[in-house]
Amino acid sequence: MKIFYRLFLALCLVCSVDNFLFARKLRSGGDNVPVKRVVALTSLGADLVASLDREVLFGVPGTSLTKNDRRYVGIKRISSGRSQPSIESIVSLEPDLVIGATGFHSKVLGSLERLGIPTLAFKIDRWNRLENAVEVLSRRIPNNGELKSRLARVCPPISASQRLKKDKTSVLILAGIAPKLSPNKQSWSGSLLERRGLINATNSLPGTSQFSGYITMSNERLLSVRPGKVLVINPSGGVSREQLSLRKFFPGLSAGDFIAMDYYGLINPGSLKSISKACSKLLSL
Repeated sequence: MKIFYRLFLALCLVCSVDNFLFARKLRSGGDNVPVKRVVALTSLGADLVASLDREVLFGVPGTSLTKNDRRYVGIKRISSGRSQPSIESIVSLEPDLVIGATGFHSKVLGSLERLGIPTLAFKIDRWNRLENAVEVLSRRIPNNGELKSRLARVCPPISASQRLKKDKTSVLILAGIAPKLSPNKQSWSGSLLERRGLINATNSLPGTSQFSGYITMSNERLLSVRPGKVLVINPSGGVSREQLSLRKFFPGLSAGDFIAMDYYGLINPGSLKSISKACSKLLSL
């Protein structure tokens, strides 16, 4: 659970700064100048670049997602796990663009800018911001337009007619155990619930936490919501164990109403594949 909590902290640090996107036009000459050597500091950034043109990708983060993806074989890892990327490793690759996350990578990106290396930083905490990131990168990296079409298929919103027919299930997402955290509508997970026509059980609850887009769920708050489904992120002891610990708060729910979800996709976008997997699971609720 400590490992998950640190992952969660890293994600929320990424989402803690107001700016969605910043770009420095140093050696690049402008936003639309094609690039040939890109280093991605996030798994999602690496996925988007590789989907546009793998040949321009020269550096990726060392995460479980990049480790298990054959597209990144032979590409240099510039970080490991939750550690900050190595500036020396990045500079050695002579990139003409480095892509990172607003907030979490601000210090590294600032250092690279001072060295004359162009950077882009994205804050992906809404679906439309993912679409905007794809649009920006598509202008910088020559491609055949397939990524935009692929993105449209990853997690299509349900139609207005489907919304009318669909029973609106109230969903409680619990990301973390100590403290228990739940996303509000200003979060990536809240955005996915909306696209799938689901009700976020904590949308209207007041409160905050140290993590942007999330509120701390006290026992009193847990008792105040009436979800139809409870999604538990990467439960360390398995979903059945979590169901036992939470049953006193939701006596009307059965064991099948407690569902384990992956961190990547629902909490941290991670990659288009992990997003698609999360959305498919949400559609089945």
